[in-house]
Amino acid sequence: MDKEQRNVVIFNSSKRELFTVNSGYKSLQKRLRTQWKIQSIKDELTAEKLHGVKLWITAGPREKFTAAELEVLKHYVDGGGNVLVMLGEGGEVKNDTNINFLLEDFGIMVNSDAVVRNVYYKYFHPKEALVSNGVLNREISRAAGKVITGVIDDDSTGNNAQALTFVYPYGATLSVMKPAAAVLSTGSVCFPLNRPILAFHQAGVGKLVVLGSCHMFSDQYLDKEENSKIMDVVFQWLMTDSIQLNQIDAEDPEITDYTMLPDTGCLSERLRVCLQEGEENPRDFTSLFDMSLFKLSTDALPSVIRAYKQLNVKHEQLQLITPQFETPLPPLQPAVSSSVT
Repeated sequence: MDKEQRNVVIFNSSKRELFTVNSGYKSLQKRLRTQWKIQSIKDELTAEKLHGVKLWITAGPREKFTAAELEVLKHYVDGGGNVLVMLGEGGEVKNDTNINFLLEDFGIMVNSDAVVRNVYYKYFHPKEALVSNGVLNREISRAAGKVITGVIDDDSTGNNAQALTFVYPYGATLSVMKPAAAVLSTGSVCFPLNRPILAFHQAGVGKLVVLGSCHMFSDQYLDKEENSKIMDVVFQWLMTDSIQLNQIDAEDPEITDYTMLPDTGCLSERLRVCLQEGEENPRDFTSLFDMSLFKLSTDALPSVIRAYKQLNVKHEQLQLITPQFETPLPPLQPAVSSSVT
């Protein structure tokens, strides 16, 4: 009986998940059904419901987990269970969840941002980010069958002709700390640049995978580019021991620092006044600002409306005055000539 239960894969649907086994993940379900038994949980998580389960999946939770549920999941991973967490753009803030409370214990966090491609190619929406050089661990390329014989890539990280090309739609970036390992990044043509989007963590026998986009494995995008190969690698690493990450790449992945970009649209709506001439080094620099200048306000509107009544002027909409153009030259008259006979 325990052996039969160990083949069970559970899709959580108790937190208003954006995708469930019957909504958006039908193609994924068909692929998994050939080897594992698929179930869905709509009630509160308990240790009894996860007993003997091989893999627990949540795809875009939009409600908060209770402290008891997060504790159950932590003990589940520590006890040898496997967990796959997928979120989306905006992270916890937009989705109103608290899954990071669990992930931070394993050195992973989903950021409240969005991945955007800054160069148009194939996909119309900027958040449908096409990544062609985002492999951080060469073992991912090898497991996906992207090995070219005769090519020596001992010093590479998979960011070459053997790299996987995938579309990363409506996703967020991750913050990854050891012992967790980042295996995929945003590449060099997406903002934020070279930031993790897929991370693996092995806690003894148990394993945890975090993906910043729950759309990536959905029915709409699973067959785009090589997303299905990445899905196969993820489940192969979770369910078997056939994939061992390259330790050199895991220890020192090629990722850059997390740099925040200004929201120019928001900043354009926040007007700033100019600095007035005065002391060069005042004690309170805020005294140099004159907030009464160059501001847009409707404070004077009531006084203007009252002025109509005081001046006995009818308050009505402005009418278009027909323009009258002055004639710069006198009107032309025909020239008349008379002849004397």
